[in-house]
Amino acid sequence: YTYTYTDCAGHSNNWVYTYTIEREDFIMPANEDTIVACASEVVAPTVPVVTDNCGNTLTPSVAVISTMPTCEGDVTYTYTFTDCEGNTHDWVYTYTIERADFTMPANAASTVACPAGVITPTLPTVNDACGNPITPTGPTMGGSYVNCEGTVTYTYTYTDCAGHSNNWVY
Repeated sequence: YTYTYTDCAGHSNNWVYTYTIEREDFIMPANEDTIVACASEVVAPTVPVVTDNCGNTLTPSVAVISTMPTCEGDVTYTYTFTDCEGNTHDWVYTYTIERADFTMPANAASTVACPAGVITPTLPTVNDACGNPITPTGPTMGGSYVNCEGTVTYTYTYTDCAGHSNNWVY
């Protein structure tokens, strides 16, 4: 602000008052996280409202999204906020994908009259906790078949991408 003082003789002098605007760095809210069971639950988070120290709302950058893990792990959404002075901070939302164990159908059995009736069983369809089909390994055959009577078992192992493993026995 410049004020000019002039006396009756026409002498003039200026008086100047200067404001120096120095923006303080702004404060960011805490990062957030959520644990989910499946990748399909990972969606863009609700970004917090961030203001500079003068109360102006800052617009975040477009999210930088980390690579989706093939099974379990973290996915991060990183948003960068910058004020007019160039102060910059990231806000990160982390999804931790932790697969739950999957549900197996009940074991099955049948009775046959002759050994020729023992055939490879029809396998049940088993999906992981996120609905993805699981291909079993096996069978491992066992039982207590002696001479003309006994049992023959077929054991199939279903394992999901997280390492949860369950057997189905016929």
